[in-house]
Amino acid sequence: MPVLVTVDDMGISPAVNEAAARCIAAGTVGCLSMLATGPCFDAAAELAAAAGKAVSVHLNCVEPPFLTGGLNPPRSIAGWVGGSRRLSPEVASEWRAQIEKVLSAGLMITRLDSHQHMHHLPGLNRVILELAGEYGIGSVRAAILPDRWVRPAGPVLDYLGRRLASMAGEAGIGTPAMMLGFSRSGRLTMDYLKRWGERLPGGRETEFVTHPAVVPVWSEGQPGELDLLCSDRFRDWLRRA
Repeated sequence: MPVLVTVDDMGISPAVNEAAARCIAAGTVGCLSMLATGPCFDAAAELAAAAGKAVSVHLNCVEPPFLTGGLNPPRSIAGWVGGSRRLSPEVASEWRAQIEKVLSAGLMITRLDSHQHMHHLPGLNRVILELAGEYGIGSVRAAILPDRWVRPAGPVLDYLGRRLASMAGEAGIGTPAMMLGFSRSGRLTMDYLKRWGERLPGGRETEFVTHPAVVPVWSEGQPGELDLLCSDRFRDWLRRA
């Protein structure tokens, strides 16, 4: 049961970049997900280049500023659900620019995912798979959730994740078997791992999505999540996994 630990939001804040550096030093992170639109992207790119870890692009279509001028995103999830297909050409142009920015920083991209899981929406799921094929990127995150019943959005996201995984398989693009970390995003604990870690599938990779920070950026639990990821008990759990 291989587990890939990913730090999301690289470049959004110095607090996240520093947390990722500490996780790298602790030997617990395997992938860095780069937010090309983040104000601290350059520092994040330098860290990723030095670390030699897998790199994903954390594609953003919800939080400006953007790299192109053509995207005017809806202000609500309901607006995105109703308009994701219509907006897919503008999103494709923006996401392509973000991929190009990560590549121009000298990083080799092995994965794609998105800010707030937007790539699971109809229309945008095809955009991310087409971009993966265009750039020869072999894996896309699919939110197949062991903890889908804990939050109201979980069952819908899990359904969309399974649909995306099926589409990716037809396109010859890989996806992790499962995504861990959804229901405690930004506030992960050892109790969460003990509860859900035993439900992971054997054989194929599970992606463990994390959001550590040295001070809170969007969740008061982020510093505690960082402490967990740098702890001996987490290293022991990861070794067993």
